[in-house]
Formats: sequence, C-alpha cells, structure tokens
Amino acid sequence: MRRILVTGAAGYVGGTLIRRLLADPDTEVVGVDLCEMDHGAEGVREIIDHPRLTLVREDVRNTAALAELLPGTDAVVHLAAIVGDPAGRRDPDKTRAINIDASVNLIDASRDAGVGHFVFVSTCSNYGVSDTDNLVTEDGDLNPVSLYAETKVAVEKRLMDEKTLPWTVCRFATVYGVGPRMRFDLTVNEFAIDALNEGVLEIYGEQFWRPYVHVEDAARGVEMVLAQPDKSAFRVFNVGNSDENYTKRMMYELLKERLPSLEAKWVQIDEDPRSYKVSFQRIKDELGYETTWTVPSGMDQILDHARLGAFPDPKAARFRN
Repeated sequence: MRRILVTGAAGYVGGTLIRRLLADPDTEVVGVDLCEMDHGAEGVREIIDHPRLTLVREDVRNTAALAELLPGTDAVVHLAAIVGDPAGRRDPDKTRAINIDASVNLIDASRDAGVGHFVFVSTCSNYGVSDTDNLVTEDGDLNPVSLYAETKVAVEKRLMDEKTLPWTVCRFATVYGVGPRMRFDLTVNEFAIDALNEGVLEIYGEQFWRPYVHVEDAARGVEMVLAQPDKSAFRVFNVGNSDENYTKRMMYELLKERLPSLEAKWVQIDEDPRSYKVSFQRIKDELGYETTWTVPSGMDQILDHARLGAFPDPKAARFRN
C-alpha cells in the first residue's frame, strides 16, 4: 500500500488531487489542513469518511506534529501555502512563516524520516516578466515580482541544495475550473461567473500573457510525477500546455462567443508586473503528460454548473483566498 501525505488537503487543488489519488486502491492518503479559512474542510467534505483517507487538522508550522506523520510515508505533496498576491500582502510575516519556514522545516523532516519523494507545488508566477515573443522554459530566469512568488522561489532554491531527499518541483500555470472547493478569485473562474451574472467585465491589462491549467490537469500532473519518481526526481516541471497561454482580451473574446451581450470596460495599464508565455514541453516529453482541458472547455464547465445553480453566492468569502 502506497502512503502519500498531502498538505493543503482541503484546498482547491488538494481536494481534487486527493480524490484522484484515492481512485488507486493501493494508495492511502494522509491529508493535512488546518481548515481555518472560510471554506473550512469543503474540499474533502464528501470523502471525509473514506477508509483510506486520514484528515489531520494541523498547522503546517507545527513541524513536530507533521514529523510524527512522516515515518512510513512514501511521498509528500506539499501544497499548503498562503496563495496569491492579495493574500500574501495582507500578512507578509505569516506568509513567509508558512510559505518558507514551514516548507523548509518539512523538507528537513521528510529527509530525516526517509521519505521517498518530496513534491513541491510552485508557480509559473516565478517567471514574473519574460520576452513574450518566446516561451519561457524551466531553465529561464526567475523574476518574482510578488511576495507569493518570492516565497516559492526561496523554497525552490532550498530544494536545489538537497542531495539526499528526492524532490520534484511542479510549477503550475494559473489554475481554473470546477473543483470540490471552488474558487472565484482566479482569472478564468472569475471572468466566467461575472460575465454570466453581471454581463460586463472590468478588465485591467488586457494585453499581458499568462498560462492556464485546469485544476484536474494540475492534479494529474502531480499524479504523473508521483508515478514516475525515477524520471521526475531532482527535476523541475512546468505543469500545463504550451497552447494554453492567453491574454485577458482573448478570454473576453471567448466569453463573448458564449454570451453575445457581454460588455467590457477596458482599463489601460502600460506596465504589468507579470507577463509571460510558458513552455510545457519538458513534462510532455519526459513524463508523457498531456492536458485534457482547455480554457474554452473550462469556461463552458463553469457556465454549465452556474446555470444549474451550483454557485448561488459566488461573491461569498468561502470562494476566495
């Protein structure tokens, strides 16, 4: 029986990932999440009694408590973090303590416990600004322009010095799509729900580029890394699809095809701290990874769910970080 510990288990990606891991009858999951945010344990609520899932409500800063869970663990997937620029700015000291200090302590504890594989979930935001005439690869310069990205880069640098504990860094594109714990503070999700409910989008910096990946495909990327430790250990992978780089103007046009009456209020910004187009060729070539969703199909998914009444209060705090 394979034993995997997942931090941030009740979150947007965590809830999706755990369901996928539990689909393997030979995998048991220990999920760690303090569940202190407005969404609580929503990401795992429907599977809380699964016989191969143990949910531990604990702060990842409590290294001693996490260390007790590590013996006999085959792999750790470290998702827990204060995620996103606004959340990071609200309490910088707490952000550094959780995103950097707790992560480094968990790396050390995992090595000491003999964990076989440590998967660190990072972000393509680490690239910050790049030449959008070219796709930036995993070997490109890191130019973090937010505290959130700075913390991810700091942990990545720590892992680069780790020679004993096999590690993999997964740099996610911006995630979207319907998940067990839903978020509407992510661009695709927010645009889709606002376009449907309000009929108008206020769009800043429509010319700047970002890569996007569906939450199911993000989870699948981690699955493939876990399934092929011989190929993924001591490697960095962008997780997404090279064809899934978009500007906000392109997203508006996609939504207008679906909602012809949609209007836009354009707010011109000449400088944006982030604009980058990313290559995802490495994970495709080395692990055989392919995405199954596109931004247009993800928009359709969100609109379909919303029309069925799945999100009666999308502005509620539980849908935001």
